[in-house]
Amino acid sequence: MRLEQLLINQDITLISALEKLDAAGKRCLFVIDEEGKLKGSLTDGDVRRYIVAKATSKGKVRDAMKLDPIYVTSGEAGSARGLMQKHGVSAIPVVDDQHIVTEVILEGGNNYKRAVRVLETPLPVVMMAGGVGSRLMPITSVIPKPLVPVNGKPIAEHIIDRFCEAGCRDFYFVLNYKKGMIKAYFEDLERDYNVMYLEEKQYLGTGGGLKLAEGCINTPFFLTNCDVLIDADLYDLVAVHNKSNNVVTVVCSLKNYAIPYGTIEISEGGQIVGMREKPSIPSLVNTGCYLVNPEVFDFIGIDESIGFPDVVLRCQKAGLNVGVYPISEGSWLDMGQPDELERMSRMLDNN
Repeated sequence: MRLEQLLINQDITLISALEKLDAAGKRCLFVIDEEGKLKGSLTDGDVRRYIVAKATSKGKVRDAMKLDPIYVTSGEAGSARGLMQKHGVSAIPVVDDQHIVTEVILEGGNNYKRAVRVLETPLPVVMMAGGVGSRLMPITSVIPKPLVPVNGKPIAEHIIDRFCEAGCRDFYFVLNYKKGMIKAYFEDLERDYNVMYLEEKQYLGTGGGLKLAEGCINTPFFLTNCDVLIDADLYDLVAVHNKSNNVVTVVCSLKNYAIPYGTIEISEGGQIVGMREKPSIPSLVNTGCYLVNPEVFDFIGIDESIGFPDVVLRCQKAGLNVGVYPISEGSWLDMGQPDELERMSRMLDNN
């Protein structure tokens, strides 16, 4: 990995910073000024906290970065790994006598892989696996969406693997379409986790189907669609959820949408006050993954057909806290459409 991939200028936008974090495949960049001098560090968590606190993603790196990062001088490089263990960091920059970054030492070298933090109390996972998957037709006319293979393994297994890494072991599948195929697959599978089945009699949507889990779950739980892969620190997600006293925390991806035309801003009198050539507009997008408290069951009627986003709005209108947990665009893979399925396959190949 080149040094430049781990360095970022303090005047770069946070959107660009997230893109660079994704491209580097690491969770930390080191912030430098125009002369290359070390000014701070920036993680995806720093960006996330800034977005939540300021309710905007339009800041600069300097607004969200941490000052006074741990570093070593050229003559102290041999002590870097000891400092990593002492301070629980995975990378340390090396600076020269002008405080210019000359090297970044990574834990595990080029083969460094982010350690997954295991939840102190494992939480159950509910997977909405009953939909027809019409966007993936004709594939899903033969095989249900949870069993659509990505790199030789059903997407549902990829999702389960991510949660298992964090210590989760109890999985509830809400089933309907081709439910027999899904049950047969997981019953024949050699696995070290538990799968329970909640079967709809009719299509109830992502909110109505969740009602079937009432009585089975009395702790906070993860809720996920069966076609998304989230690369998020679940330990941190739980901490943010609890600290904010949320009843629902929505995992959101920061997407940057490019308008393919020049845009014009006008005054009340019709005069042009600004012009932008093919601007990009950042938006927070619902990934289809949530951390949910069991109180939400009270906001869903028996056999009611409703989407979970509408349930979330009901909770909010009742005065309960509903928050977001932003992640980068590259930390969310959605196979809901054939082209996205191909992208997911490529991304998993690179992991």
